[in-house]
Formats: sequence, structure tokens, C-alpha cells
Amino acid sequence: MAKIEIKIEGEDIESIIRDFDKLFERNKEEIGKILRMLAEEIIEVIEDRKIIDRGADIYIKLNRAINWRYKQQK
Repeated sequence: MAKIEIKIEGEDIESIIRDFDKLFERNKEEIGKILRMLAEEIIEVIEDRKIIDRGADIYIKLNRAINWRYKQQK
């Protein structure tokens, strides 16, 4: 597991942003790889069957509750 430690001492926000910009410019390919990897993991989580089933159950219950309340108000 990688550990990232960032310390900010005696710097103003403008110079910190410039330094981050330089860091990102020098490491575009690596940052792109990291972002793609994170995106793939996020998609896997979203597509997880249990999550989809649970979301469907919640949607059905919510829809029924809205319809019931609408009928009560008529």
C-alpha cells in the first residue's frame, strides 16, 4: 500500500497550486493511468449485482409510497 504524505509549511496557496500543476504536467501519463484504474473500480462497484438489486428494491418502495400518498391526497 502506498502512503502519500503532504506537508505545507510557510507557502502561500498560489505557489502550492503552481507546484501541483508542475507535478501533474510532468506525470500526465501516470496520473491518467491512476484515474483510469479508479474509474474501472468505480464501474465495477456500481455494476455489482447486490447494489443494483438493492437500488431496484428501494426504487420500487419509494414509487409505491409516492403513489399511495398521491392517492390519499385525492
